[in-house]
Amino acid sequence: MSRGGRHDAIVIGAGVAGSAIAMGLAERGLHTLAVDIDLSGRLSSSEKNAGGVRATWWQRVNIALCRASIEYYESIRDEVGFRQKGYLWLYDQATFSQAMEHIPLQRELGHRIETLTPVEVSRRVPEIDRLEGIAGATFSPGDGLINPNLLKEHYRCRAIAAGAEFMDRTYVMSIDAGAAGVRLECWQSDDPLTDAGLVRMMTQDGPGEAETGRISDLRADAIAIAGGAWSPSALRLLQLRNWSKPIRRQICLVDSRATSLSQYGMIVDTSGVYFHNEGPHILAGYSPPDEPPGYHFKYDGEQFFAGEIWPRLYNRMSCMERLRHVTGWAGLYEVSPDRSAIIGMAAPRVYEAHSFSGRGVMQSYGAGQALAELIADGRYCKFDASALSRDRFERGEQVWEELHI
Repeated sequence: MSRGGRHDAIVIGAGVAGSAIAMGLAERGLHTLAVDIDLSGRLSSSEKNAGGVRATWWQRVNIALCRASIEYYESIRDEVGFRQKGYLWLYDQATFSQAMEHIPLQRELGHRIETLTPVEVSRRVPEIDRLEGIAGATFSPGDGLINPNLLKEHYRCRAIAAGAEFMDRTYVMSIDAGAAGVRLECWQSDDPLTDAGLVRMMTQDGPGEAETGRISDLRADAIAIAGGAWSPSALRLLQLRNWSKPIRRQICLVDSRATSLSQYGMIVDTSGVYFHNEGPHILAGYSPPDEPPGYHFKYDGEQFFAGEIWPRLYNRMSCMERLRHVTGWAGLYEVSPDRSAIIGMAAPRVYEAHSFSGRGVMQSYGAGQALAELIADGRYCKFDASALSRDRFERGEQVWEELHI
């Protein structure tokens, strides 16, 4: 369908979640358009995460959506670089007892998970030779690592094959959702924007005098807001409450000549540092609990590595003594009050899937299918995300997730 015509659905935001929604809608026969200010995703969380995929969660809906996504990733593993080498999660005394309480639910939902003693942890990963503070661990062999960019492109290719369109360099200036449908007034830039221009546009008041472009009028029966950390821009146009905050997350690549972790998957330490092998290097991340909210993309470099990453890795593994910082980057989590996604109908004809709180890639297929069901059929069928609707906050029925890194 032409850009000037009416669509069944328009998806605002075409990162990994938005692209998954577009695929789900198009494959259900809906004329679908996805718009994004930058389809390359230079500042998108889809491009700046650690690539972990796990169903090791404590809430039923999060386990189920991740399980559904993992089953799909297994079917396309070579195309999206899905490596099922498991998640090894180390717990201190306080969290280990809580983790054990959730094992029955995880197993009930089909999630394979083992429990390990500290000695068994060291036997499985001999590099972990300092066991102080470890009360126990879990290992989930079906979890693993994925290439987020390849996954996003997979969704887009399937969406396009089913008739969906993608519109780049497009900023939504106004949204009017009424009984007759939804009207979007959009501005499309003539040229790609700089990173600074993207941040200013999405957090302030739209295009400035330095950019040139054209105005277009788009109409649809329904829209889906899936802009990740940038979703507040669209929510504000609809006068919908934004519940979430953008939080910077930093990741670094380090070099260790003393060891290789290539035979392992993701490892999460009791200190909160998480790491896995990444080509010839080790990828490691840590989320300081006092990180202030905001659209901050500055990577702190050697200071972050020396102050946050190296001490935690060396405290757990003596082989990490001579780590060398290589490079790194910063991206955003969009964190909700209970650290679970917001998915569902936000208002008549307005749907949403955002605020994944670091879970966007690992839940993208399940969430995309769930929202597509809700839009196309008016109800959830195979994929039920009803527990993640925005009104849970007002009802006091939060879906709190503890295993947040």
